[in-house]
Amino acid sequence: MYVESVLLLLLFVSTVAVFAAVSRPGRIVAYRSRRQTWNYVLGFALMSIVVGWLRFQVFERQTIGREQVVDSVLVKVPHLQRRGGYVSSHRCQACHPGEHASWHQSFHRTMTQLALPENVTGEFDDTTVYSNGLAYRMFRDGERFFCEMPDPDEVMMIVEFGKPKPLSEVPRVTRQIVMTTGSHHYQTYWVPGNEDFGKVLQTVPVVYLIAERQWIPREAAFMTADGAKGMVTQWNHHCIRCHSTGGIPGLSSDGRRLDTSVGELGISCEACHGPGESHVKKHQDIFERYKAHLDGQPDNTIVNPARLDHRASTQVCGQCHGVYRASNEREGFKYAREGSTYRPGRDLHATRYYIQYPREGDPESRFLEWQKNPTFFRERWWNDGTILAGGREYTALEASACYRQGTISCLSCHSMHDSDPADQLIRDVGPSHSCTQCHDEPRFTTAIENHTHHVADSSGSSCVNCHMPHTTYALFSAIRSHQIVSPNIRRSVDHGVPNACNLCHLDQTLSWTQDHLSQWYGQEEVTLTDEQAGTSAFLLWLLKGDAAQRAIAAWHSGWPEAQAASGKGWLAPFVAHLLNDPYGVVRHVAQHSLRTLPGFAELREDFLADAQERAQAVVRVVEHWNSPASRHFRGQDMLPTGPLHTQAVLLHDDGTIDHSRLLDLLKGRDDRPVTIKE
Repeated sequence: MYVESVLLLLLFVSTVAVFAAVSRPGRIVAYRSRRQTWNYVLGFALMSIVVGWLRFQVFERQTIGREQVVDSVLVKVPHLQRRGGYVSSHRCQACHPGEHASWHQSFHRTMTQLALPENVTGEFDDTTVYSNGLAYRMFRDGERFFCEMPDPDEVMMIVEFGKPKPLSEVPRVTRQIVMTTGSHHYQTYWVPGNEDFGKVLQTVPVVYLIAERQWIPREAAFMTADGAKGMVTQWNHHCIRCHSTGGIPGLSSDGRRLDTSVGELGISCEACHGPGESHVKKHQDIFERYKAHLDGQPDNTIVNPARLDHRASTQVCGQCHGVYRASNEREGFKYAREGSTYRPGRDLHATRYYIQYPREGDPESRFLEWQKNPTFFRERWWNDGTILAGGREYTALEASACYRQGTISCLSCHSMHDSDPADQLIRDVGPSHSCTQCHDEPRFTTAIENHTHHVADSSGSSCVNCHMPHTTYALFSAIRSHQIVSPNIRRSVDHGVPNACNLCHLDQTLSWTQDHLSQWYGQEEVTLTDEQAGTSAFLLWLLKGDAAQRAIAAWHSGWPEAQAASGKGWLAPFVAHLLNDPYGVVRHVAQHSLRTLPGFAELREDFLADAQERAQAVVRVVEHWNSPASRHFRGQDMLPTGPLHTQAVLLHDDGTIDHSRLLDLLKGRDDRPVTIKE
């Protein structure tokens, strides 16, 4: 715009000058011949042509180029059709600007976007990323983004359908990136598939980590066991369910094509409030608007989740945040052809079967899912039935007594329009606010120390820290469990589920936890091994646990509340061993936590490096922790009060590492395959 203004100003000044010269020739003739005057006029005309040409080149071509870019993307993505009464979020903005603005800042909106420069976070700088041994070159041409890659349709046929052809022989193609998924932690990308199959979008199996500004293979972004099937995904089959509004896969009657359409890309207003066509038509009439404003009655043309009961409002979130399948085969095919029939305010269970970990006397769900996939439950739940995989909050909450017998809902804690987009927690209320709305007795409010046995304003008196600990995994993080439970030692001993007490008191043993739970709450004691009685539970999960336990423990070593309760100066040499963990996500989580520890803020190790380099990284961290320059860390910031429990945390009395016991734990590591369907 600045350059355009200068060019127009130059043209204007030239016009004025020549007009003055031509309109008053007498003054010019006095010092310049008539021929010179006409040369001046011709020069001005030429300059005008040049300025006009420059303006066209700089601005008109740019505008045309932008339109071509948008068109090149739109023609390949699902149809943006207003079927089923969907009108899109821009129709909401005029009457609800505040709500529209707060939603516009959310990560729900940016879950799925067109691959335009303002939406793409990845650096398409001609970087080549290898996924499962195949090369993917990410580059751009102006405002368009591309990937040179093995033909994704061929890869799909080999990986998904067992086509007898080596992946190394798949021909390479160049496809334009037309759509993105994600914008908070990382972003993935989609390219058009074979047009014979319709508007199919194939995944590019690479991921861009936004904070780290790093490309990684898609398999390194998830907790996936070695030897698992390659991560080949079509957006139309999977992501459309939750990453769009009003999505219709559009399966043809012969099952060979997908004419996919959406009401809107991303999770927009109508995903939570229902299709808005009737609402918009009604309120286009000014008299209807004022009538609705004055009578104060609920508007039956739109759904406000805040006015629904706790079950119906929670089901609005549950349409995406749950473990489910179609209630029967007929409903499954109907969805594939016509999309979901659920609308906010209706019964979510009418056409879907929400799967719960089988309780005693309810073997149906276990049997049905076990027949399809023997690891189905293990990939989503801990062995005690507590949700492990992130993104399944509705399933977790539905299993909680506070939901089944009480009135807690998602809106008890979260708000779309009055919250920080990062977690969407209601602003300006404490972490126990949602609980004390029902549990309002003095022992939960004014005399809470009698219940928690912690200082009233400490993290130990936070309801959610004890009853919703971070035992769910997703997105390189431990996430609060939404399956509300009380700390229980038996679940840790029998099923390996980390408990809230030892995830905060990292230096304490299961024996210590059992003593307190028995003394304070009368919990039944269980038999512990010598190792469980004498070694920090955190270190057992960190060094000897399975991959899920290791990831959860590693995250807690960087959790400020745990560091405050347990000290952090002693943690680094133990967390360091996870820099060479078999699972990339565990290595990533460990490195992130190490950067929060004294002396390691600048730690930069490549969590995708080869095994030899990763082993050297462990040595470097331990040597730095042992160095004279870092020795003071062992004398301060170990525990907030009192001496360090040296034996429980594998240290000798002089503060040096007990390498013998450390190696014993590492040798006993649980290496069973772990996949988490987050």
